[in-house]
Amino acid sequence: MVVLFALFYLFCFVLVIQNKVKYQHKVLILALCVLTYAIGVRTAWPDELVYQIAFDMAPLPWDFSFNAKPFGYAESGYWFLASCVKVIVDDNRFYLYVMGGLSMFLLYKNLQRYSVFPLIGLCVYIGRFLLNRDFIQMRSSLAILLVLLGIYLIKERKMWHYLLLVFVAYQFHHMAIIGLPLYFLCLLKLKKSHIVIGLVLAFIVSQVMFSSIANFVEAYSEDLQYSTYTEGMYVDDAKGLANPMIYFQVGILLMFTFMEDRLRCCSSYYAIFRTGYFYSTLFLIIFCNYTALSGRTSTMFATLEIFMLPLMAKSLSKKWRTIFLLACGVVFVYFFHDKYSSAMIMMRGEQILQQL
Repeated sequence: MVVLFALFYLFCFVLVIQNKVKYQHKVLILALCVLTYAIGVRTAWPDELVYQIAFDMAPLPWDFSFNAKPFGYAESGYWFLASCVKVIVDDNRFYLYVMGGLSMFLLYKNLQRYSVFPLIGLCVYIGRFLLNRDFIQMRSSLAILLVLLGIYLIKERKMWHYLLLVFVAYQFHHMAIIGLPLYFLCLLKLKKSHIVIGLVLAFIVSQVMFSSIANFVEAYSEDLQYSTYTEGMYVDDAKGLANPMIYFQVGILLMFTFMEDRLRCCSSYYAIFRTGYFYSTLFLIIFCNYTALSGRTSTMFATLEIFMLPLMAKSLSKKWRTIFLLACGVVFVYFFHDKYSSAMIMMRGEQILQQL
């Protein structure tokens, strides 16, 4: 799998560097179709059985009640989608194909609308997010991609339309509520100095207010069910400020911020991308002492990397674009290897437990 991804990245890299526009769109569609198939055909991945059982237990739409509690997760909206799929074909494998296809369709729409190099954006998504979302946390994938698709509503100042979109995404995964503040944050005219000062303050807060953060989460996150992630193994296993992902995101954010002059002319969404990624990075730093909490709260707008990195590449000369994209390739192949290895370890662990 890792070798296949590395080869695919190199293929996309060549198409982009040689400006083979004619083939890029076809490759994008074909790749998304292959990913849809892979999502549907996967076997024994974490959470896969939960989604299949939830589908089997879902009533038909005319018998559906939003007061009923789904099996394995809390969001009735996602369960309703299972109910609708059941009308077409009552097969939980077909259901995985449909939900995977729906997420890949939203990913396609996002890349076409916001990414200057959609194929590179797709590679970033595969390396950084695909396995943990579409192969495991399918609900979060759908919710995140739906919220990101509404970025243009922020740009056009259509507040109620954006809030409605977040509400719909919330029905699929409650983490979508994290998208609400972005609209209002984007009303602020953030400067480079604000970004730098904000990062410094976040580092200080994460260490000085360690216990206060846990109390705050426990008091205000009942709906998101995040209080679980401020205790036990989620604290013991946390890397704190030693988490390399913090510095990866901070590095991208600072590069994106200080390349403002050349990036603004390449995309009218520059300010929204930067604000959203800044918002994500603050979550990652402030909650760094809680391993799962920092990842789950920051991941939504960390996904903006699929637009930001291609935009940064486009702003460079051909020589530096080549170097930049090759460096990105090395990084994201490593990320993919790390996530794939972790998933395989989890699957082997579950198989051993089943045999005992």
